[in-house]
Order: sequence, then C-alpha cells, then structure tokens
Amino acid sequence: MTAGPPRRRPLLRAHEDTRAEGDRAALERLTAFSDAVVAIAITLIVLPLVDRAMDAQRAADFFVKNAIGLISALLSFVIVGLFWRAHHHLMSEASGYTTGVLRVEFVWLAAMVFLPVATALDFAGQGTDVVALASYFGTLLLASVALRVQRVLLERAGLVEVHAVSVVDRWLGSILLALAFALVLLVPSAGPLWLLLLLVEPAARRIVGR
Repeated sequence: MTAGPPRRRPLLRAHEDTRAEGDRAALERLTAFSDAVVAIAITLIVLPLVDRAMDAQRAADFFVKNAIGLISALLSFVIVGLFWRAHHHLMSEASGYTTGVLRVEFVWLAAMVFLPVATALDFAGQGTDVVALASYFGTLLLASVALRVQRVLLERAGLVEVHAVSVVDRWLGSILLALAFALVLLVPSAGPLWLLLLLVEPAARRIVGR
C-alpha cells in the first residue's frame, strides 16, 4: 500500500506560523502600510480649517472664529504624532506578529482613519456638541487601548521584550483618556480643552513610579 502525497498546510495557517515565529519582513510591510495610513490621516485633520480659511474675508476673523478648532486640530496633530511614535517604537521592538496582533492593528488604524472625521464633526459643532465630542474622545480612547492591547499580545507571544511595569503605569494614558471622555460628557462646555488633561501624564507617571 503506497502512501499518498504529504498534506500541505493551508496557506493562511502557514503564514500565521511564520509570523508567530518572527517574520520580520512581514512585520516591516505591515508597519509601512500603517505608516502610510497615519500619514494620510494626520494630513486630513487640517482640511476643515483649510475650507474655512478659503471662505474667510480676513485672517483676523478666521483666527477669532476658529480658535477652538485651531486648538483642537493642533492637539489632534500632536496626539496622532504621539500615537504614531508609540506604535513605531512597539513595532521596531517586535520580531513578528500574530493573527491577534494583526486584528488589533486594523482596529487601531480604523481609529486613526476616523479621527479626521471626528475632528471635522468637532469643528462643525463649534466645540460644544456632545455627540461630536464623544466621537472625538472615544476615537482617541479606542486607539490608545488598541495600542496597549497589541503590546500585551506581543509580549504573550514572545515577540517583544516583556516590560516589568505595573498595570496602572501601562494603562495610564488610556485611563486619562477615559477620564477625559467621562468629563466631556459631564461638562461639554470645555470642549476639546479636556485633552489638556493628558499633560498631567508625565507627572502622574513619576508618582506611580515612586
């Protein structure tokens, strides 16, 4: 009785195993794709301001009428940049990725892509629309949580060095965003200025470290 030809593993399963073992080339392609998406998203943040600037009669009127929008756009630009830097550092440390990491990566990218939409809604509502603010802060919170979940998954898969940090220290940024999200629902009059709450993170991190 002759043995049949050896069974081939499904292509998807083979790719999953390779990435779990540390396929650096696949990880670099994923990182390059993510970088391109973030670059587009960070550019789209200012488009609502461009439209308003084109309709403005005088520069002074534009700056006065769009003060909240300008602050929101600036903070969003900085926050997306910080998200990208954290994502870049995480992926540069990793030696591969798993299917779970890939799924969470697309959640993170979805948040990055939706952020310009949330920013535009915030501008349209003059910075006090509760629904617009909830969308804006909720998107930031989703991106923050997704990024931290990725690190946990990579550490469990042995694809990145395990950092011995406390739970509070690891999730501090997300905790502050969750607090800002709750405050913006309670006191929407402050608008996107609640993002300034994130400025206390360095001091809070030092306190947690002690």
